[in-house]
Amino acid sequence: MSIHYSLELTIIAAMDYVIRPAKRSDLEAINKIYNREIREGTATWHTEEWSVSERLNWFFSHSGSDTQPIFVCVQGGTVGETLIGFAYLTDYRGSRGGFRYTRESTVYIDTEYQRKGIGKQLLSHLIEEARRLELHVLIAWIDSANVGSILLHESLNFERIGIEPETGYKFGEWRSNVEMSLLLDFESHGKS
Repeated sequence: MSIHYSLELTIIAAMDYVIRPAKRSDLEAINKIYNREIREGTATWHTEEWSVSERLNWFFSHSGSDTQPIFVCVQGGTVGETLIGFAYLTDYRGSRGGFRYTRESTVYIDTEYQRKGIGKQLLSHLIEEARRLELHVLIAWIDSANVGSILLHESLNFERIGIEPETGYKFGEWRSNVEMSLLLDFESHGKS
């Protein structure tokens, strides 16, 4: 199965980084970033690390449809690429038909590369892809203590639309979620 994205590659010129669609060979590096966040961070509230088979199932669930793309940011080198972040769109609230023009956006960056503009480039790429897909709204759920991610989303015109107080529990404390929304330019009202 071949899925084609109109935004095949984005070159972040000044830094020698490339954003491209994820490949199966990226999954180990994606899992490394995600599992570190499970162990040490609060960007995800998962408490058990993902196995390779879980990550493979996740990849196939996304790669089976071009409306749930996964992108990676890689840095080129003489030996090969280094994956430094990934981002993806997920069906909002499962596959309920009424939400077909809405996606959840998610971005993870390797800790060594955080606060260097990579997250903004990946999120901008997701926004452009969402417009290409003629989506209407992007939703993000962000741990309320993750001020950097909240400010990143606000810098790209996401608005805070709610808070879910103490809906999660991780590292021995209750966690709250900030819900953010971006209304895209595309007008999907009246679509079938």
